[in-house]
Amino acid sequence: PGFFPINKAAPHSTSSFMSSSAVKSDGMPLMTPEELASSKPQPMKTLTMMGAATAIGTSIAFGLSFFTTSPATERAISVAAEYNLAPLFLSGVVLAKAVAWVNFYPLAYKSGVMKRKSGNLRANMHVYKVLSSENEDESKAAKVVLCEDGNEGKYNRANRSLTHLTETIAGQVITTLLAGVVYPTATLVCTIGWATGRIMHQCGYAEKGYGSHGTGFALSTLASEVVSGLVLVAAAKTAMATE
Repeated sequence: PGFFPINKAAPHSTSSFMSSSAVKSDGMPLMTPEELASSKPQPMKTLTMMGAATAIGTSIAFGLSFFTTSPATERAISVAAEYNLAPLFLSGVVLAKAVAWVNFYPLAYKSGVMKRKSGNLRANMHVYKVLSSENEDESKAAKVVLCEDGNEGKYNRANRSLTHLTETIAGQVITTLLAGVVYPTATLVCTIGWATGRIMHQCGYAEKGYGSHGTGFALSTLASEVVSGLVLVAAAKTAMATE
């Protein structure tokens, strides 16, 4: 158990991909020279993606801050300005963006190991090799990946979603606390959206396989970016009030 029979493969399964694509002797996808050449970090591309996400999130956050501003908000800004806390707000955003960066970075190498259409194979965070007593070329050694069939596969993918949450939770917690001090109602709305997205991410990943987690990922990511945007808005207003 753990591998789909090729003639009964599920739509997102690795074996359905393997049945229609070339594979190497170690069982991994055969990558084209172009794919291998592109499998290297592209800092500017990553920064552009992160910048676009920040711009979208901050734009939404500005609108939310406008509609949820209250006398309590103004008092919070006044206190933050008194203690010159704008740098603290910015520190939270920097931390969140650093967490995002280190999550994006491995994807460059991933593109040289498995294809975009590799199905559930893409749920693997690590690729192991089978030990051999011979001095075998590692590139040809049989590889070990996650089981994806039945409950074993669902268990693995549910835990992959959990691991993804733990990879990103630090930035979310910090920005939620900082934003919540100034914009509690808007932060609550975003947190509900983030929590809903994470649940959708896990359920989709576990039950239907790779690709079905996308909607939940998009929702939770958008909510995270809006919370970071709220912190940026708070930092700007605090800085202006400090002056």
